[in-house]
Amino acid sequence: MIQKIKNKIMARLFDNHTQNIASAAMILGAATLASSLLGVVRQRLLIGQFGVGNSLDAYFAAFQIPNFAYNLLISATLSVAFIPVFCEYLNKDKDEAWRIANSVLNLTAIVMGALAFVFFLGAPYFIKLISPGFIGDKYTLTVNLTRILMLSPLLFSVSSIFSSVLNSFRSFLLVAIAPLLYNLAIILGIIFLAPTFGIYGVVVAVIIGALAHIAIQVPGAMKFGFKWQRIIDLKNAGVREIIKLVLPRILAIDTSPISQMVGTFIGSTLTVGSVAIFNLVYNIESLPVSIFAVSFVVSVFPSLSSALAKQDYDDFKKDFSYTARQIIFFLIPLTILTIVFRAQAIRLIMGTKNLNWEETRLAAGALAIFAVSFIFQGLTPLFSRAFFALKNTTTPLIISLTSILVNVSGTYFFLTLLSGNTLFAEMIRSWLKLSDVADLKVLALPLGFSLSSLFNAGALFAILRSKFNYLDIDTPKIGVAFLKYLGAGLISGVIGYTGLYFIEPHLNERTFLGIFAQLTFATTLALATFTTLALLLKSEEMVSLIGAVKRKLNKSVVVTGTSENTQI
Repeated sequence: MIQKIKNKIMARLFDNHTQNIASAAMILGAATLASSLLGVVRQRLLIGQFGVGNSLDAYFAAFQIPNFAYNLLISATLSVAFIPVFCEYLNKDKDEAWRIANSVLNLTAIVMGALAFVFFLGAPYFIKLISPGFIGDKYTLTVNLTRILMLSPLLFSVSSIFSSVLNSFRSFLLVAIAPLLYNLAIILGIIFLAPTFGIYGVVVAVIIGALAHIAIQVPGAMKFGFKWQRIIDLKNAGVREIIKLVLPRILAIDTSPISQMVGTFIGSTLTVGSVAIFNLVYNIESLPVSIFAVSFVVSVFPSLSSALAKQDYDDFKKDFSYTARQIIFFLIPLTILTIVFRAQAIRLIMGTKNLNWEETRLAAGALAIFAVSFIFQGLTPLFSRAFFALKNTTTPLIISLTSILVNVSGTYFFLTLLSGNTLFAEMIRSWLKLSDVADLKVLALPLGFSLSSLFNAGALFAILRSKFNYLDIDTPKIGVAFLKYLGAGLISGVIGYTGLYFIEPHLNERTFLGIFAQLTFATTLALATFTTLALLLKSEEMVSLIGAVKRKLNKSVVVTGTSENTQI
């Protein structure tokens, strides 16, 4: 009996076929949240083990070249080119689909392996370019760590193929678990390897984590029929189509990391601490978008690709509209509540970062400005994936490049407006309650970022509607959902704001527990209000969410009950 239960668990783990987009997004969203929390633990352990000194400087600098190679060539690039073509061939000829998968896997491994070798040899020169201030032992350490870490883009590139295969079959569980294993491996490396081998032990743990990232997904791919073949068929039409789609997509990668680089570059010319405030708040604001938007987009992309491959425009409309409304459903209230609770959130998350009160308020202001663009950041990857499902990578490329220019020019424009006592500066001071803060220039960074996000989403949506007018993306229904949740969100924000000050006299706001209790009380009140209003408005998205939670809970109860009976 016990063995039978183990077999059932392993079958669910390695053959987890998710039909429902909401359930798939819930899996990916929960995994993203868990991985982010593990990331916080990892960072805290790193600082605890090494302090903020030469070792961690070298460690983070050593990641720059591997990350650049992976993000440019693979991340959000290969999967969006691979999945539509792979899904198309799965519907026609499965043997041919697996031949394409093997060719792309082998070709990717060779290309990334060769690139890693080039960077391995050239590490001393590249480190001088990206870290010109490193000299002596610190420079040597960074070169050595970079050379070890050059294995990581090769391993993650291979892993991305298996992730794409599993996503094509709508099997998301193993894909969601992989980043958790990666972070756990690094945490264990810090605990057990670092005391003996120093920072080298952590870097070795990174490579072990990357191997685990691959290993957990391979059995799942094999369950669906994958068998490794020693082939690279460049004459295959499917392989050539993937290569054709990848090349422009390399330049059309997600602009958020580039926008972060723009903010860091410009911030370095401002007052001391501007770069730190921008990057710390950026890391906070990107979490809601990753959990409540990217998870849905990753879940729906295979469905969009499959629907268009079969020319089933009704299914495309249904899945696109559903995903857009889900993103709006989550991100509109999160936008409003983030703006309302910005000070408490910053004090809770960054209160131990030795920020003075003025810096804390500027960080809170930056978070509020970032929050305004949540909905645009969330919808942009959905609109982009719609183009990719249409096998159109040129349009997102042009818009991505243009949005970078909008970010740069917009940031400098806002810098001008925030310099001195201009009308715009006074409006920002009034809105964000920064009347006694003299220098607001750091806020130009999130303002430029948000403007760029608005342009990116708006341009993609406008072109999608005009150029592909045969696609009905259910704009009226999406618009009604937007207005519905905007109204519910605003009322919830007022209730939450009231809750903050209602509970304040009963708590000590100078302590972590006091701020946590205040934020928990007010957030609970606001979310309860939003839930009630959404149900009164007969929200399909709220009903879907509650249904998905109930299904997951019922499955958990069944599994738990079976285990307990077996033990008896």
